[in-house]
Amino acid sequence: MMADSFIQEYIQDLRANGNHSPNTLTTYADLLTRLDRDLPYSLANSNADELRAAIYTDGREPATRALYRAAVAGYFRWACNPDDPRLDWDPSRYLPAVKIPRRASRPITHDQLRDILARARDPYRLWYLLAAGAGLRCIEISRADREHITAENIWIKGKGGRERIVPTPAPLWSAVEDLPDGPIARHPDGTGRADRRQLRERANYHLQRTLRHRGVTMHRLRHWYGTYVHRAAGNDPRVAQELLGHASLNTTQIYVETTAELKRAAVDNLPLPVD
Repeated sequence: MMADSFIQEYIQDLRANGNHSPNTLTTYADLLTRLDRDLPYSLANSNADELRAAIYTDGREPATRALYRAAVAGYFRWACNPDDPRLDWDPSRYLPAVKIPRRASRPITHDQLRDILARARDPYRLWYLLAAGAGLRCIEISRADREHITAENIWIKGKGGRERIVPTPAPLWSAVEDLPDGPIARHPDGTGRADRRQLRERANYHLQRTLRHRGVTMHRLRHWYGTYVHRAAGNDPRVAQELLGHASLNTTQIYVETTAELKRAAVDNLPLPVD
């Protein structure tokens, strides 16, 4: 069997398991196919040195290297499964781990958000409210239906099929209360559900080109949500973790910005033993 068939079979098995989003499956398929094409022989016939040379290239960001490594490791674990082996050797075991530097939180400012919500036209304003007022990712907004939102709560189908429920802020309920059932995010002609990529591109274009907020993205609105629910919860990171739908607290820390005032107060209260 050729390597291309292995890749296709692997992706089909992941899809059948239902633990990965369609976007993740597409990304894995693209990465594995690209490696299969670029390696000296094929992905299935590669060795550890060839994989390292193909993945850990100069100029490639650590997060991208980590994504390649995860896709390759999953592929070989599946292919070398002793209960149904397709290959008898896993070169991915020798790939070094990738250390990803911790990113800083980049929430937008209050003034930016106030201006965005004052001037944005629908449906963009509603999408911005979902991101900044309820912490939804673009893929979660694209999956949301009007009937998923009540005056009390929002039911969210998150990454990897994980579900969560978050409280509905009053301004968001006012924006959706009279909308018809069906997708919150539709194609520009009003028919059909917009996918994650279409929603992100349209929403970011409106933010940056129409409203003139350069550098502001949907994800930075979600950062604003994470920062301020963390503060409102008395700096309890687990509350922010649950509201943001993160599997790991380490991920939540990226979204939680510590203010200069809190850092100043912490330093001022250090019990340094000096006269």
